[in-house]
Amino acid sequence: MTRLSLLIACIALLAGPAFAQSTASDPAGFGGLAGEADEQINVSADLLEILENENAAIYTGNVVITQGTMQIASERVETIYGEGGPSDLQSFSASGGRVEMAFDDQTVQADTADYDFGDRVLVFTGSVVVVNASGTVNADRLVIDTRAGTSSFSSAGGGGRVTSTFTPGG
Repeated sequence: MTRLSLLIACIALLAGPAFAQSTASDPAGFGGLAGEADEQINVSADLLEILENENAAIYTGNVVITQGTMQIASERVETIYGEGGPSDLQSFSASGGRVEMAFDDQTVQADTADYDFGDRVLVFTGSVVVVNASGTVNADRLVIDTRAGTSSFSSAGGGGRVTSTFTPGG
């Protein structure tokens, strides 16, 4: 076993149950989102602007998106919808200040969040911080594939690194 493999194995063991809630391939424990992917989506905001010619809607001011137990908060969310109108969501892009997601007993903060409803892939970018009882992970990018139940952290080029702090038994 190489040193890198051994280090990864040790980190996985120290991560505790909160970072491995659903599968071994989902170190951040977001696999539970798959079970909620077909649930009703609720959006609230201070203002909603529908751009019919562009099949888009823009929510601004204290935007909160809720689906099952997952909640995303942002200052601005742009949605793209299909033939069925604004309720036929295809994707959204959240930005404006910090975007925050709460799911189960963990939180994610990032500069932006993008979700493709068809692929069921949620991408957080820019100073990503994931916190739960087991620890904290910092990265430039987090990709959550809710259908596959996997999550992946990465860093930007130029020497950026993914960093983690775990609390044994957390």
